[in-house]
Amino acid sequence: MAQFDDIIKTIDQAVKDFLKKIPATQRAMFDNIDAELRRLDLTSDAKIKATVANLKIVSSIKAKLQKLIVSPEYIQDVKNFVKAFNVITNLQNDYWKSIEITFKPKPLLKQIRIAAISDTVQSLTGSGIGANITDKLTGLLRTNVTSGGSYKALAGELRSQLLSTDTPGLLERYVTSTTITSINQYNRQYTKAVSDDLGFEWYAYQGTEILSSRPFCQAMVESNRYFHVSQIPNLLKGLDAAGGRLKYSDNKTGEIKPVEISAKTGLPAGFIPGTNESNFLINAGGYTCGHQTRPVPERNVPQVDRDIVYNTPAYKRWKG
Repeated sequence: MAQFDDIIKTIDQAVKDFLKKIPATQRAMFDNIDAELRRLDLTSDAKIKATVANLKIVSSIKAKLQKLIVSPEYIQDVKNFVKAFNVITNLQNDYWKSIEITFKPKPLLKQIRIAAISDTVQSLTGSGIGANITDKLTGLLRTNVTSGGSYKALAGELRSQLLSTDTPGLLERYVTSTTITSINQYNRQYTKAVSDDLGFEWYAYQGTEILSSRPFCQAMVESNRYFHVSQIPNLLKGLDAAGGRLKYSDNKTGEIKPVEISAKTGLPAGFIPGTNESNFLINAGGYTCGHQTRPVPERNVPQVDRDIVYNTPAYKRWKG
């Protein structure tokens, strides 16, 4: 019998397996660009000349980058990654059958999986790589050529963009965000579709805590793990069921702090803009959020959590 933790472990492992080769790909990208840049015509003071020949070199770099990233080996890695969506589907179905013996997957769930896989493959191999990696890098190169930038400064900027040191490189940041977001959102979409159909009202916020976890996610895991759907409007304001500020323990200082609200979105910091009552269970803490909103039978929710929620005006309004 599948447990929800088995789903979370499958998600974490799929992401880990996909990402392990990315640093080597970034190194190869840098080495190839560096070799091409040595062909640029420079002035006597090592500035890049604004010439047609130099612009042609930049164009050739873009084509080589695309082939270098989206190699046959990389494409196979993407195929292996999206196979995890099928594994998750099977685990989800086993999990729900253990809760509701009459559960049968509806056609909608198949379409959710097909769409999620298609979008993920496109993001990892097609327009996503072009817009977020090759276009950005060649844009940087082209700007330096047309403006007569410093060759040394350009080489340094490329090194910082591609070689992981204190922070991940450009490709690693993009594919990390894409893989974590896509596979976790797929699982949350599947979960929400089934739990809505079965009429679940209570959820547990759970997942692997890491140093980069957002304050909202930390607060939910640490002190507000169980929540009722009537509480979601409060959560979007960074509030708990009783109307107080959600608080978390700062990873660096241990200090207890309130969850910060973004002045731009009016949502907890890190949330995807446009997150609302309808899609919170899918978006959770935002891009790269690895937490899940697991449906929980009312009987499994601690009595203290139930008592707090059932006495709130929000619940009474929701109950009608």
